[in-house]
Amino acid sequence: MNRLKSLTSRTIDSLKALISDGTLQTGDKLPTLAELGDQLGVSRTVIREAVASLRSEGVLDARHGVGIFIRDHSKAAAAEPHASVLDPLARLSLPFLDLLELRMAFEVHAAGLAAQRRSWAQEANMWDALKQFEAAVEEEEGLDDHDFAFHRSIAEATNNSAFTEFFSVMSRKIMPQQTFSRNLHPSLITRDYIHNTVVEHRAICDAISSGDVEGARKAMQAHLTRSHRRYRGFNGTQDGANDIQAK
Repeated sequence: MNRLKSLTSRTIDSLKALISDGTLQTGDKLPTLAELGDQLGVSRTVIREAVASLRSEGVLDARHGVGIFIRDHSKAAAAEPHASVLDPLARLSLPFLDLLELRMAFEVHAAGLAAQRRSWAQEANMWDALKQFEAAVEEEEGLDDHDFAFHRSIAEATNNSAFTEFFSVMSRKIMPQQTFSRNLHPSLITRDYIHNTVVEHRAICDAISSGDVEGARKAMQAHLTRSHRRYRGFNGTQDGANDIQAK
């Protein structure tokens, strides 16, 4: 089962292990992304996503202009005695299709904002995430991480910190693990589906880079509409089954 975990998931587990065994202790500042990447044998992109996930879980604290630190959970528990878990979505039990509609509204709007507000660096990160996804089309294990990085880069390009944080939390609830596994989902994930995803990602990038707000929204909506048909299949809904049979 460990074998099927994404690279980011395994990196999260590795960071948690460093905390639990005392290598990293409460109050410690994390090493740089490059240093952590070298230590764990993964790229800075993977480290960045793992750190973002752990921040969302409350394991890490970000101090603006200072760095990322290991959170003191005893103080956090005293300050938030009614928080049963660190994951703010853990207690939610919402219909899967409702969450998909929420994702659609959020990411379509984010694409439009990114077309208006992205910086040169954020635009470069977005294209880099696209290129990494495209380069990994034959490496099933890496596709989920690169897809996550691509969509997160768009949330970051809104230059609205609430969008970035919400994406980090929401994605773990809405985006299924091993989405691009052909072994786990042979009827849903085909070679054509993966290559079409590259085309759709590129259309989103083109629209955002050209500042085409409406075009970016439409490209993201078209991409998510097709993706959501497959997600319904992951969830075993009747709609998902009908979508697959119709194609």
